Amino acid sequence: MLAKSIGVVVVGFPATPIGESRVRFCVSAAHTREMLDKVLQALDELGDFLTLKYSRRPRPSRSQLYDEMSFELDD
Repeated sequence: MLAKSIGVVVVGFPATPIGESRVRFCVSAAHTREMLDKVLQALDELGDFLTLKYSRRPRPSRSQLYDEMSFELDD
């Protein structure tokens, strides 16, 4: 994530079991949609690289990580 200029906080032992770790993201209302899309794309690539993804559902064929019509923004 550092190479992609995405800041994360890594949490390890004793907050997690030894040999395991966790990554925390801080999301703010000041983040733009483009910033969030960049993080989601980086996580998608990282999940593929580390083979960490798991789902019983088939992978969607669309390239976007979300459908802009699936939610409404408040003005």
